[in-house]
Amino acid sequence: MKKKQISDEKIILLKKALLKRKYFSIFLALFTLGINIFAWFVFSTTAQVGLDATVASWDVQFRDDSGENIKTFVIDITKMKPGMNNYSKTIFAHNHSDVTADFMYEISEFQLLGHTIQINDQTAMINYLQSNYPFSVSFTASKTVLNPSDAVNFDIGLVWPYESNTPIYYKQDDVYQFDSSFPYYQLMNETYTLTNVTSSTYNSLKSNLYLEKDDADSYFGMKCHEYEESTGNACLSLTIKLLVRQRNT
Repeated sequence: MKKKQISDEKIILLKKALLKRKYFSIFLALFTLGINIFAWFVFSTTAQVGLDATVASWDVQFRDDSGENIKTFVIDITKMKPGMNNYSKTIFAHNHSDVTADFMYEISEFQLLGHTIQINDQTAMINYLQSNYPFSVSFTASKTVLNPSDAVNFDIGLVWPYESNTPIYYKQDDVYQFDSSFPYYQLMNETYTLTNVTSSTYNSLKSNLYLEKDDADSYFGMKCHEYEESTGNACLSLTIKLLVRQRNT
């Protein structure tokens, strides 16, 4: 009887060992399968990220006449006077990317005779520089859409004609100061009327005071020369930021 009992115990132990081995084999198979699934997921995700990075490659360069690769330019215009030679400066933007982009520009700031003119709207800023003074500043881009490997020429120009065939009047702004040697006009009922102005009344009337073109020419021609001689700074300074943005298709 004792011998049979020992035999039965061995059988029970053997069954338990076989059962443990079976569970371990199942666990090992599941673990190996899980590793393979995880490895496939990581590989697939990495490949997809790499593909997106290739499609979205981005390389845009900005250069001026000196070859500087920057996107914010300060344009200093000196020796300004009526009848001066036309001023011109060109900035180049190159799209070395493989995607189409839109070209834009912003006038961050402009200073005249050391006065900073604050105008938040870009269209209003451009119009102001084109028409508010006896000289006119223009901004011209050869194109606004840049295809891959394309380039744009961005031109800044200033013209200051000495004479005008028709009377032109320029409204006073913060740049102007009172000068008793000039006659001042007020705009009343669409007519420019000569007005008596003194140093004590100038500031209160300034918002509706005008100078005729010949006098505005003389004023800025004289003031630009005096300002540059006394400060060493440019009479007119423009800070321009160029923007090239990937086009949404």
